[in-house]
Amino acid sequence: MKIFKYTRQLAAFSALAFVLASCDKVDEPTPLGDDGVTIVKVANGGTFDEPGTNLIGVDFIDNPQSTILVDIRRDVPSTAEMNTTQKVVVKVDTALLTAYNAANGSDFIAMPASWYSTNPAITWGGSFELTFNPGELGKQLKINIPNASLFDPAATYAFPFTIVSASPDQQISVNKSFIQFIGAKNSYDGVYTLVWTNYHPSSNPGYTGGETTMHMVTTASNKCKSFWPLGGGYGAPAILGGSLSWFGAQEPEYTFDEVTNKVTVQNSYSGATTFYTMNPNFNSHYDPAAKTISVKWGYSYTNGNFDPAASREWTQLFTYTGPR
Repeated sequence: MKIFKYTRQLAAFSALAFVLASCDKVDEPTPLGDDGVTIVKVANGGTFDEPGTNLIGVDFIDNPQSTILVDIRRDVPSTAEMNTTQKVVVKVDTALLTAYNAANGSDFIAMPASWYSTNPAITWGGSFELTFNPGELGKQLKINIPNASLFDPAATYAFPFTIVSASPDQQISVNKSFIQFIGAKNSYDGVYTLVWTNYHPSSNPGYTGGETTMHMVTTASNKCKSFWPLGGGYGAPAILGGSLSWFGAQEPEYTFDEVTNKVTVQNSYSGATTFYTMNPNFNSHYDPAAKTISVKWGYSYTNGNFDPAASREWTQLFTYTGPR
């Protein structure tokens, strides 16, 4: 049984997963300046040891998509400085990603170069130059993805950046490092409100439950795993012994039949020994119009049927509230 235990990797992932967005809107830069010196920085950036991070979800489809990889800003002290041309060199910092993965126990990887393009072009471990024309306070590097269906939906791809130089006569902010993460999203992916009840013959014979926020995270073109923000990992919340909790070594994965909209649930935990059965008397399905997922499943069934003396079971209704 898990009672809100966090691993370093899950905490790192959850900190990223819930800023996942699908739009490219960028705040307008505002000149700030500092003692007459133009300062160059990465928007939402950080240091090498604690870089800024963001996770973007792109649709898991064979159709062109684009989004912003990194946003470089200059804070100028005067109109005269704003009306100059200035150049900034940014490195695709492989050492930054290596250090981040080591510090957080994560395994974020580089995206194959043939899957995307940028302007200017970038290379893994190389540098590129951005030019601020007179009047420009922000420059963004965009990525173009022709076919996101090539993605491994179980992977998260990383683009690490560090500002290495700025000219003429510019100061680089300490907030110069940033990692952009990109993952695939299928049509079921998103943030949901979960209303559930669960049954346990000794720990919850009253079949009580609650309401919480869940994230459906893409694992294949028609599959998602349920991530519980409150718990900091994959799982199914439950009432056990009168308290909010969940079981360890269980990571429910939901498979959607794209023709019939039927839904099945199975334990995808690596090394799992507990496997689920769908309640045969319940219509577990996805409603595409309402964007709801209604399921009833459990384990320790007797001859394929729920047994109040032995079974553990969940009745769940997920209602979509927005993208991750």
